[in-house]
Amino acid sequence: MLKRATGTLLCAIAVAAFESCAVQAAGPEVKGGIEGKVVKADAAKGTLIITSEKGGEQTFNVTAATQIIGPRGGIVHRRLHDPRFHEGLPITVVGNGTAATQLLLGVDRKSAKPGDKSAATKSGTDRSSGFRGEDAAKSDEADDDNDFPGKIKSVDADKNLLVVTLLNGKDRSFMVGSEAKLTIGRKVSLKGLSDPALKSGASVTVVTDEGGKKVKEVKVDAVGRMRRPLGRLNARPGA
Repeated sequence: MLKRATGTLLCAIAVAAFESCAVQAAGPEVKGGIEGKVVKADAAKGTLIITSEKGGEQTFNVTAATQIIGPRGGIVHRRLHDPRFHEGLPITVVGNGTAATQLLLGVDRKSAKPGDKSAATKSGTDRSSGFRGEDAAKSDEADDDNDFPGKIKSVDADKNLLVVTLLNGKDRSFMVGSEAKLTIGRKVSLKGLSDPALKSGASVTVVTDEGGKKVKEVKVDAVGRMRRPLGRLNARPGA
């Protein structure tokens, strides 16, 4: 009985682990988003073709206003030119009709592991298999997704800890050292995480160094900050 129970438990753990991997391989789950895989990204035309289980192939227009977010929650600066846009990449598209407002990249499971030469040609890409070579895999590790926009979830000034809910819906904790710059709107603050502008729900962008480990700057959106009433602005001295 004990062996049978142990075997059942191990089987359940294996199934749970497999399901977890399957979820991670898919694109991020976003309300109102269309989950699928990239068929073709055309940077020149500004179009993205994806395939989804529900709707087959769909084509979206990608403009300068489209937010493109990497798997770690950072802004993809190279946009459709980014080498991660290859056939089979898990992605979630949020849009209005054929106009894409957000592209959220999933984890790229088709990147060849560094040193796996069997999956790469001399040029670094094997088009027939869909696997990319060592150079592309290293590019994923050293991407320039170093700007992480989102909403503040919590702040702990004593522990130098800032928790942000990123645009992909995931929470990420950042250690903000004293050397990190804090910008409130266009003004630099010297109060650090103790600044009252750093409150739950505030729009923020955390800027890190390459690799996303060390925080260089925290930018807080000035919209919503207290402003002087128009009546006070127009009032005469002494009124």
